[in-house]
Amino acid sequence: MATSDRLKTIDNQINKLQSRKKKLEEKRKNQITTILNRCGASKISDEILAGAVLDAVRAFNKNDRRIATWEAEGHKILKPGRGKKRFV
Repeated sequence: MATSDRLKTIDNQINKLQSRKKKLEEKRKNQITTILNRCGASKISDEILAGAVLDAVRAFNKNDRRIATWEAEGHKILKPGRGKKRFV
């Protein structure tokens, strides 16, 4: 295979991976929006929500014991088949 053909193949693969990355990022944004809607977070100010997220990130980075509780609660919200039930 000629070098130029290999470069085209690699460029093609890079483009496909970038496209896939973009789709996964969009899916993640949609999941976050779904989570916020399901738990009623739209009623909370942006400042409080941002502070809570920062606290969660810090707790996660320190392997805080609260993480296990939050994870269990998160599974309840994200469990398939639960529909749009609110947990507040």
